[in-house]
Amino acid sequence: MEATLDETTWKELGYATDSIDWINNHGRLLRSLHWGDSDYGSCVLDAVEYIADRDPANIEVILDFPGIKDWLRQNEPAVYDEYCGGDVPAVGSLADAQEAGAGFDVEAHIRRIRDSLAADPAQAIGSTKELRETVFKTALGMHGARTGNDEMPKLLKRTQAALGLDPADFDGTMPGSESLRKLFGSMAQIVVSATELRNLFGTGHGKSNAPSIDPAMANLVVASGTALAAYLMNRYREMQSK
Repeated sequence: MEATLDETTWKELGYATDSIDWINNHGRLLRSLHWGDSDYGSCVLDAVEYIADRDPANIEVILDFPGIKDWLRQNEPAVYDEYCGGDVPAVGSLADAQEAGAGFDVEAHIRRIRDSLAADPAQAIGSTKELRETVFKTALGMHGARTGNDEMPKLLKRTQAALGLDPADFDGTMPGSESLRKLFGSMAQIVVSATELRNLFGTGHGKSNAPSIDPAMANLVVASGTALAAYLMNRYREMQSK
């Protein structure tokens, strides 16, 4: 922020984070910026502290502010990889899964996926499989139950039945029923193919000399798996509320 923001963008950030009055009334922030004073860095820290205390979600506003990510990418690649997804952007479905995951004990899986997607695609694929399995078990009331990799398709089928998503049970008279039947039938293909890719490329089973996977392909596996998990968690919560 010290390197990228000028007076205009500071004020834009103030409006975006509902901090404009604080920024305008700070005794030194804009003045030290204008004159290039040595205390400008500490004034920037004061601003970050105020903006974050006002609403922790403002950190995301700062990270998305024009110029910030570009500066981090060029000057602090490790920080950029950790918080901005590195060269492979963090998939939007991760945010959806995190939002839908209350009560599912999936926070650790999502954090591991986000942290490893760019730097360690194998770990991201393995953690996505664990995320799906946790969602299946929770929906089925199987807390703590142990299952093998070959049981994932069976777990999905039981989960679909429990959530009213079995393709065989769709009402054929409902508009779009055939397309929905195909869509929900494809869930099994996602789970089977992702599990096979996890066994080949991902972590687990103590593999030696395992082949590597292209980060963009890992992103696709993660995106499909987390999108499926988010949908099932939202469906589960909808049924619980009824």
